[in-house]
Amino acid sequence: MIGMLRNVWTLRFFCLALAKHDIRERYRRSILGIAWSLIRPAGMTLMLTLVFSNVFAVPVREYAPYLFVGLIVWQFFSESILQGCNSFNLGATYLRVRPVPIAIFPLRVVLSAGLHALIGLSTATLAIAWLHGLEPMALLTLAPTLVILAITAWSLACICGILFTLFSDAQQMAEISLQALFYATPVIYLPQTWQGSGWLAWIIRCNPFSSLLELVRTPLLHGEMPDGSALAIALAFMVVSCGIAWCSLRRIERNLVLWL
Repeated sequence: MIGMLRNVWTLRFFCLALAKHDIRERYRRSILGIAWSLIRPAGMTLMLTLVFSNVFAVPVREYAPYLFVGLIVWQFFSESILQGCNSFNLGATYLRVRPVPIAIFPLRVVLSAGLHALIGLSTATLAIAWLHGLEPMALLTLAPTLVILAITAWSLACICGILFTLFSDAQQMAEISLQALFYATPVIYLPQTWQGSGWLAWIIRCNPFSSLLELVRTPLLHGEMPDGSALAIALAFMVVSCGIAWCSLRRIERNLVLWL
């Protein structure tokens, strides 16, 4: 794994150039350009807040930041996974020309999605600071949290890219799985909404995406350190995902170009 990371670091400028190219192609001839990465979650937050703040009986000033942060983090993982499915196909030309670390191509997707997430989280941080204020010490925990999010998303993008290369149905299955996970993750509802609901509350509590969301929300919204159990679940999910991705990459690296 260290050797793979070393090779990726050596070609870091190539990877950044690929991510920059993806962003330019995505917003070519767009009037608002990369601002769409902020407009989309902001628009969803506005519409959903009008409905669910009344359903959950939560003040708008509390629910809107909670929902906005959740949508940004979920959009980051969703983009990384779905676009990661096609990452090796996008890099097929480079793989046929010369051998390069194949982990670079899922990473380009994560970097592109990560730029959108950073824009959204920066805006969310400014809005929360204006509405409620921020706790500087708790805010420092966001640095390792962003590393955990990035490594987890990279690992999932690698796994999905390999599956899509082998089975063309993988992207459709990923879309269905993400849709189910969206409702099993407290993105639009509060975790306490399902307290006492038996197995449903247990699923939400053990869902690693719930823990990843909590690592971001707790310092921003409450000015507190994340809960230890949430950190443990998020780290365990990152390690397992990273291990599966690394083993899968090693197994198919030599033959991948033959399947593209």
